[in-house]
Amino acid sequence: MLDVNIVENEMCPIGLAGHLLVDKWVPIILRDIALFDRRGFNEILKKNREGISSASLANRLQYMVQLELLHVERSKEHAQKKLYFLSEAGIAFVPILFQLASWTTEFRDPAPEIVELTHPFHTGRKDLQEKLIQQLRKIHVQKSVDPNPMWWLADKLEQL
Repeated sequence: MLDVNIVENEMCPIGLAGHLLVDKWVPIILRDIALFDRRGFNEILKKNREGISSASLANRLQYMVQLELLHVERSKEHAQKKLYFLSEAGIAFVPILFQLASWTTEFRDPAPEIVELTHPFHTGRKDLQEKLIQQLRKIHVQKSVDPNPMWWLADKLEQL
């Protein structure tokens, strides 16, 4: 687990970002919460494409809450169930996820079906990214929208 108790003002911004966020699971968990509306522990664990372990997921979720990328709330349906929501910092990271997707699409060979789904978001369509960010705020911060999984895909198709 990464240490969040560091002297931030002594590090350059890139070094600090690397120290805080360069972890295989942080971007994947953000992706699952932001794009696939997986907000419960078991949803993230069981539907995760990359096969995160239960212990790794628990550690990363706790770490991401400490970093203030996520916040936790109790489910209204089940008193013992926790739901994870993106914070403003987590929402602001979503365009960075698309930049990472753009880089890997250009220089590597990621899963073609996922590239096709996300392609408009990481090929310069800032209008779609901004609409997505606004909707994420409604879902995770304002809680005025309760989305279906893949909600952003319907919006993407309407925009094309």
